[in-house]
Amino acid sequence: MNPNSSILSPAQVSEFLRQIVVTRDHEVDCGTCIEHIGEFAEKRLAGADLNTVLASIEHHLSLCPECTEEYEALKKILETESVKQ
Repeated sequence: MNPNSSILSPAQVSEFLRQIVVTRDHEVDCGTCIEHIGEFAEKRLAGADLNTVLASIEHHLSLCPECTEEYEALKKILETESVKQ
């Protein structure tokens, strides 16, 4: 095993510290995020204000690359649909 394999890169350390700084006392989990992501994407595209639950979803997306990937895919679908109409 490479003794340096457990050393984090500067980018990894920076991302880890960013996530610590933005972490809140109450966080939304991925299941809750996915449950509300459709509503979040629709309201975000419409430019509507986000209520407390949806603001928590936005915060979760800033921390979770997996849910962000899901959101980005959904957003592209919704954007495509709005162009067709």
